[in-house]
Amino acid sequence: MPLIVLSGPPCSGKTTRAKELYEHFTNLGKKVIIINEESLLINKNEGYKDSLTEKMTRGSLKGATDRNLSKDTVVISDSLNYIKGYRYELYCIARAAGTRLLVLYCNTPRDLAKKWNAERDQSVAYSEKLLDELTNRFEVPNPKNRWDSPLFTLEPQHTLPHELLFKTLFEVQELRPNYATQSQTLSPANFVHELETKTQEITSVISDALQSSMVGDHIKVPGTEKRVVIHSKLNLVELRNQRRQFYKFAQLHPPQPHLIADSFVDFLNSSSN
Repeated sequence: MPLIVLSGPPCSGKTTRAKELYEHFTNLGKKVIIINEESLLINKNEGYKDSLTEKMTRGSLKGATDRNLSKDTVVISDSLNYIKGYRYELYCIARAAGTRLLVLYCNTPRDLAKKWNAERDQSVAYSEKLLDELTNRFEVPNPKNRWDSPLFTLEPQHTLPHELLFKTLFEVQELRPNYATQSQTLSPANFVHELETKTQEITSVISDALQSSMVGDHIKVPGTEKRVVIHSKLNLVELRNQRRQFYKFAQLHPPQPHLIADSFVDFLNSSSN
């Protein structure tokens, strides 16, 4: 069954929406589970206090989502989900499970979110500094990105469009795992363009994933079932260097067009040795 990804700055009403979704789909006889920091006993001020603990928090949330996503369970990811690279990873998890995904963006004014945070019990409220930092880093979902689509944007005064959500989740064809279109023969000029496009797309996804991944993580990238392994040497500068080296190598020893992504991932992974 589907994955519902709630996204929004801290204190934008995500958990309230998650509870509404839980009640609605439970009343329809669906098995529903909410994955968030509270369900994993993670204190948000501790879980997001620095980059290392933040990566560990996201890793725990992603792992719990992956474990619980199945054909008979509606999974609600009730967390910040504020980095587009992390939302892409959730998209890949849903795709691998062969199930639908939708993103529900809580578009709440910053001043109102601060007010709601101030009204919380101090044991669960964000510190003012952390609230500002996380809000400033929030990347608004873009429906042009396949991992952010279909996208529902809700402001505080809006009610959940239950009927439309149900149709989107249960009456649309599910994502197919391992789906691939038939490759076409490319001319030399088109090969260079394809090489440029595919390596750039993969590089962009990895760049985003580096913000939320730890050494040893396996990152799903477009165009291949192979995964990029994050190693200690991999950073943005090294990633750009590796892309340039592969670009030169591929023009001297061109892979089949449909294997460009596979070859690039193999090339990146070999650089860790």
